[in-house]
Amino acid sequence: MTPLNHDKNRRVLVIDDNPAIHEDFRKILSPATETAAALDATETAVFGSLAAAVPQTRFEVDSAYQGQEGMLLVEKALAAGRPYAMTFVDVRMPPGWDGVETTRRIWELDPDIQVVICTAYSDYSWGEMFEKLGRRDGLLILKKPFDSIEASQLANALTEKWWLHQQFQQKMEQLESRVAERTRELRQTNRALQTEVAEHQRAAESLRLLGSAVEQSTESIVITDAELNPPGPRIVFVNPAFTRMTGYPAKEVIGKTPRLLQGPKTDKTVLSRLHQNLLRGETFECEAINYRKDGQPFTMEWQIAPIRDAGGKTTHYVTIQRDITARKRFEAQLIRSQRMETVGKLAGGIAHEFNSILTAIIGQTELLLGDLPAGSPLVKNATEISRAAGRAATLTCQLLAYGRKQVLQPEILDLNHVITSMESVFRHLMGGGVAAQIVPAPDLKAATADAGQIEQVIMNMVMNARDAMPNGGKLTLETANVSFDEESVGRYPELKAGDYVMLAITDTGTGMSEEVKARVFEPFFTTKAVGEGTGLGLSTCYGIIKQSGGHISVYSEIGRGTTFKIYLPQADKLAESSVERLAAPALPRGTETILLVEDDAALREMAVTLLRRIGYQVWAAANGVEALSLKQQRHVGHIDLLFTDVVMPHMSGKELADRVQALFPHTRILFTSAYTENAIVQQGVFDKGMALLQKPFTPSALARKVREMLDQPAPSAPDGAPANSMAATP
Repeated sequence: MTPLNHDKNRRVLVIDDNPAIHEDFRKILSPATETAAALDATETAVFGSLAAAVPQTRFEVDSAYQGQEGMLLVEKALAAGRPYAMTFVDVRMPPGWDGVETTRRIWELDPDIQVVICTAYSDYSWGEMFEKLGRRDGLLILKKPFDSIEASQLANALTEKWWLHQQFQQKMEQLESRVAERTRELRQTNRALQTEVAEHQRAAESLRLLGSAVEQSTESIVITDAELNPPGPRIVFVNPAFTRMTGYPAKEVIGKTPRLLQGPKTDKTVLSRLHQNLLRGETFECEAINYRKDGQPFTMEWQIAPIRDAGGKTTHYVTIQRDITARKRFEAQLIRSQRMETVGKLAGGIAHEFNSILTAIIGQTELLLGDLPAGSPLVKNATEISRAAGRAATLTCQLLAYGRKQVLQPEILDLNHVITSMESVFRHLMGGGVAAQIVPAPDLKAATADAGQIEQVIMNMVMNARDAMPNGGKLTLETANVSFDEESVGRYPELKAGDYVMLAITDTGTGMSEEVKARVFEPFFTTKAVGEGTGLGLSTCYGIIKQSGGHISVYSEIGRGTTFKIYLPQADKLAESSVERLAAPALPRGTETILLVEDDAALREMAVTLLRRIGYQVWAAANGVEALSLKQQRHVGHIDLLFTDVVMPHMSGKELADRVQALFPHTRILFTSAYTENAIVQQGVFDKGMALLQKPFTPSALARKVREMLDQPAPSAPDGAPANSMAATP
């Protein structure tokens, strides 16, 4: 190993039988002062200030005209302790050795020298060179005629590489020397420490297993110090599950308090009880609402316990956190469903009994009216009793509908015909301030339902939509064929897998809050003023659809309007013979890169899992701001497809798509929304003709739609609008 001088080694050996080549290399690598200045001025003129900022490196260049002569110079340089860092070697140098043989001989003397083979011909393939030389590193090819900048860059890079390699070797020698010295010391005490080493090994294995368990745990693990005075304990460790759960990387939370997860809905009484338990040194368990980095709330189950030292003093606290948002949502849906089922049974039972009572009242009133003489003052009283009983009978009919105890007369129904035949009624109800639009699916399947009851449902919902648009707006009724498999109906406990006919009724009105949506189908719940509604309209619709074997859902946002989707079972026009079901076809696969942006965490997780399972590389974000930040932080490369929700917090899907296509003009765009295409076009957040996958969608529908989009020709650079145009998929 040659000791390194303070200055870097810039010695270069040129081996070529052509004197002109030597002169070229000297001009490039070791120009005269006047020539160097001229070159600097030329580079500055061509490349600007960037070239001027790079200092010109001068090399010490020696020449040899045959391979044997070059090997002698290498040998002398080594003996003098001034080795060459690199050499440019011509391939053809008759009548002696060629460049490959020269390189092989030189490497026998100095394996560290970097070699550039210069040739104007394909004398050897790479494979032949490697076979003759017996190694692959330290060798590059420079084609003649070569560019001066290319030669200069090679000289700079390879001499720097040689220098770094020498430094590395010296460091390794020093390290090996220190290791050897330490090894000798350890051998002297090895026998006395064997038992201790074994114990350490067992402890290390335990720590390794513990560390692996913590790193691979699906539950968030947080360790804080034991400081209980304001501002409270500070985080000293989080595992990867914490980052996945909250969106905060470890470097952003270490040294901060867990308060950064708190927000408006966090229960402060829980935090107070937590503090009291920690003061007493007790373990604490609770549920609380925390907030992710993107501002989205989620429900977390905590278990916090003290960590004590050998003397029993609390030194840290460990917190195990579990995201139970999906579980709580499902429990709430199940409880709501069970509550409505219970209320429905109660309402239906009461209505059935009241019908009997009202029948008697109405009958007796009619008998009384028949017995009263003409002109009797009691006729007016009896008439009012009859009218009141009639209004009560109407209410009981609605309660029977909600309780699914009314008698239906199902028939094979063309839903397109139902809504188009009611178009004039809609326009009359809406008045001049609301524009009504009907968009019937051209290939709509037949449904099974009671036509009269379905008309009642539609009228009720249209009137609600009118009331939600006091200042005018747009009403859209749209039909489509949809299918749900077992996996896609998991988020809707009351919905069964199968084929349905969908009717979507969308308004651009005031929208609903989460609290209103949670109770919208409950009987006697209304947001209208006293005397303006009974609160039985939507509950009646709910009961009719449920009794028809269908499902009704609501999607709404404050200020953006509301969409009710009614799903009715498709009709079996012909009796089908019992046949064995064929296996479902394999989902189309791919390897492209997809940026998926969806603010619903459960839906985002499902889509990411599916797309990765069928081969795609997927980057996921909860909103547009996070998606653009992800692009910058993780250096995401080319994006083949952006799959984004239309309506999201902070930034709309359309705005995100425009920004992504500004960066990647050839990126395909696929939108998704619980609104129908016509509805969101009317809201002004979506352009007609863009690709749309409507929610809820099945995994197979997502896989097919993604593959369909990626198989399209890449869009050209946009002229103000994305170049995606496909029909919406229901």
